[in-house]
Amino acid sequence: MIRTVATLALVSMLWGTTSRAADTVRVCTYNLLKFSQANEDGRLPQFRRILETIRPHVIVCQEVIDGTTVPLFISDVLTWGSYGSTPFIDGPDSDHLVFFDQTKFDLVGTRIIPTELRNILEVTLALRPHDNTIADTVVVYSVHLKASDNSSDAAQRGREINNVLKSMSAQRNVIIAGDFNIYGTSEVAYTALTGPTAPRKFVDPIGANWRRNAAEFASIYTQATRLTNVSGCGGGVDGGIDDRFDYIFLSTELSPRLISNSYTVFGNDGRIRFNKSIDDPVNTKVSADIAQALKCASDHLPVYTDIVLGDQEASIATGAEDSPLSVQWQAPYLTLRGVQENVLYSVYTVNGKHIANVRSRYATARVMLGALSSGTYIVSGGTTSVRFVVAR
Repeated sequence: MIRTVATLALVSMLWGTTSRAADTVRVCTYNLLKFSQANEDGRLPQFRRILETIRPHVIVCQEVIDGTTVPLFISDVLTWGSYGSTPFIDGPDSDHLVFFDQTKFDLVGTRIIPTELRNILEVTLALRPHDNTIADTVVVYSVHLKASDNSSDAAQRGREINNVLKSMSAQRNVIIAGDFNIYGTSEVAYTALTGPTAPRKFVDPIGANWRRNAAEFASIYTQATRLTNVSGCGGGVDGGIDDRFDYIFLSTELSPRLISNSYTVFGNDGRIRFNKSIDDPVNTKVSADIAQALKCASDHLPVYTDIVLGDQEASIATGAEDSPLSVQWQAPYLTLRGVQENVLYSVYTVNGKHIANVRSRYATARVMLGALSSGTYIVSGGTTSVRFVVAR
């Protein structure tokens, strides 16, 4: 017989007063292509169209050339929200910036890790709200590894990744994102992160069963967006979409919180475009306007994924404190009260497995889910994420 916790208020009492709501956050990595005021080249409106469509909460950026881009990017690109940025740190070659939604995160600190070519940026963010212990943190590394496809370049990429691994934070929630310039899964930089002998193992959300320049893997390629360079579009590399250079790797502790099927190469519709631009043939995933923006803004496509944060150890999430939505589980039915009209609510396990969707025109909705295994489940919709517990 299954005993159930009937309401979120009772769940909150069971977990204690330190509990707080879980949150689904979107993390995006984007190479901005030698971005500076001198090389803005009319691309700010293009970046705005792209990123306003994605609406990420954290944007990990490579190929930033000067710090004057920070207020420009916030004021002219990230216009739909309240964003902050890491300080610009000028190092050898190009640099990094991480922008973050200030309603979701506070910046705890940054650190530079030098490599042979470029710095790697470490950024620690705390999910809001938090107490002085800052229990719910995520550490993000922005990387831009050595380019080119020969053995010495691949070896250097491996050394650069090992620089990160040697000095990495012990925090459980770690993301390594950026332009890796990796050509395949056998490269030392890839196996150093994901292989069986990795000093700290990371997860590639789409797995290691892929290769470059192959029709069956066309949907995962991120570079290059244009066949030939386009005037007034920042310069960059041409050649068409046939390489996967941009990645988001998750620590094994964080990876169960990945929302299933959320890992997205934005604007890649899976059509074969070896030696072709992102809009040739006509893109079926995004509008012609967005496809043109992707082609011009950068020679890389942005990559994003969704992750559930906020229910870590000292800060177990329930959502009962500040959400008008309440949830009651009475097998085989899940009842939602305080539902917003025509908002899609999704039910997930705490590990990110999708269970069901609920949409209603009424304030109360009920869906039959059958027999749920014991554990914690999340209901997420609109700006609300709450949870319920099934216990044996």
